[in-house]
Amino acid sequence: MKKTLLTLAIVLLTMAAQAQTAIKVHNTGQISLQSATTSSGIQIPTSGVMSIEPNVTTAYELTSQTKTYNSLVRAWAVIPPQLHLPLVPLSFYVSGYGNVYAYGSYLTIAQPFQPNKAVHPIEDASGMVSMMKGYFLDSDEFEGITPEEIENSDYVDPDAVEGLLHDLEKGRTAGLVAEELEDVLPEAVRHDPSGLVGINYNAIVTVLVEAFKEQQARIDQLESILRENGLLNGKK
Repeated sequence: MKKTLLTLAIVLLTMAAQAQTAIKVHNTGQISLQSATTSSGIQIPTSGVMSIEPNVTTAYELTSQTKTYNSLVRAWAVIPPQLHLPLVPLSFYVSGYGNVYAYGSYLTIAQPFQPNKAVHPIEDASGMVSMMKGYFLDSDEFEGITPEEIENSDYVDPDAVEGLLHDLEKGRTAGLVAEELEDVLPEAVRHDPSGLVGINYNAIVTVLVEAFKEQQARIDQLESILRENGLLNGKK
C-alpha cells in the first residue's frame, strides 16, 4: 500500500512539474500551452479567442501557419519552400475576415473532361447576362476596425497601411446577389450546410464568353448587311 501511494505521489509530482513547463499564465492574462512565451504553442489571449501558431512542414514541403483570429492577420497560410520556388511573401492564405488570396494566376483546378458525362452547350448566354444585375454592395469585411488600429497593428506591414486605409474608406464592394442569380443561372450558385449561399464567379465567366461570341456574331451579320448595301464606312 505504501509503495502504491509513493508511486502515485511521484506520478502526481511529475505531472505537476510538466504542467509548470507546459502551461504559463502571463501578466497580461494570456495563457500559453506547450510554450513559455506568446510566440509559439497554443495561445489563449485575454479575449478568449484561441490561436495555434506552429510552423508545420507537410509531406509536400509546404509550411502551414495558423494565427490569432483577427481581421488584420493571415488566419491560415501556406508558404512555399524557398529552396525550390522564387521568393514570394505567401503562396496562399486566408485573411482573418475570410478573403482568400493566392499568388499566381491559377485560382481553381478545372474539372477534368469526362467522355462518359454529357456536355451541354450554353444557349442564349446574352439573354442570361442581360438578366443579371450587378450592384455596389456595402461591405462588412472591415467592420469594427478603425484607421488607428490599422496604423498601429503589429500585423500590418508599414507599406500596406495606405492601401488598407483606402479599402477601409471605400466601405463597399461590387458583386451579384446570389438569390437573384439563382433565378438566372442556378449553376453558378451553391449552398453550404450552414445555410450560407455562395456564387461561383468562374461559372459566370463561362457564360460571358459565350455571350461575347453571340454578340460578335450579330455584329458581323450587321456589318455584312451594311457592306452589301454600300453603307459601311460612310459609303452610299
